[in-house]
Amino acid sequence: MQIAKLLGADRVVGAGRSHERLQLLKDLGADAVVPLDGVDEETATTLGREAGDVDVVIDYLWGQPTEHAIPEILNARTDRSKALHWVQIGSVAGQEISLPSAFLRAGNLNLLGSGQSSVGTHAILTELPALAQEISTGALTGESVAMVLRQVDEAWGMHVSPSQRIVLTNN
Repeated sequence: MQIAKLLGADRVVGAGRSHERLQLLKDLGADAVVPLDGVDEETATTLGREAGDVDVVIDYLWGQPTEHAIPEILNARTDRSKALHWVQIGSVAGQEISLPSAFLRAGNLNLLGSGQSSVGTHAILTELPALAQEISTGALTGESVAMVLRQVDEAWGMHVSPSQRIVLTNN
């Protein structure tokens, strides 16, 4: 959310199942949050209303929530010819979706994937210095929990608050 704002996003909408994380997003400046307590018409309608005119969706869920969200967001768009980039990153809610082909023709929907093979190492490494600079200036906030690399097994199962991130170090 902070990076989207830093990169110039006019409106950032967070959606998720954790009310604690949604509150954190609001505290960090999200323009709206939508709880995904269930996959139902009311939730999808709310998501469409709040996110109808966004340019990019970063989707960690896929599955049934995405099946409901795509039509609602497309139907809620003020200008359907304006590109909507749907970036599929994870599949926590399911590996597949069923999407009627009409929705690919009903708006300028661009389905994209982002994973280890979709962005080259060089491109990632090119962006890291700018990200590190923003972190060092305080433009991006968050708490880090430093753990040495040999504790990776412990870190993997460790529960931290939504505002914290585990950072593995060499020493």
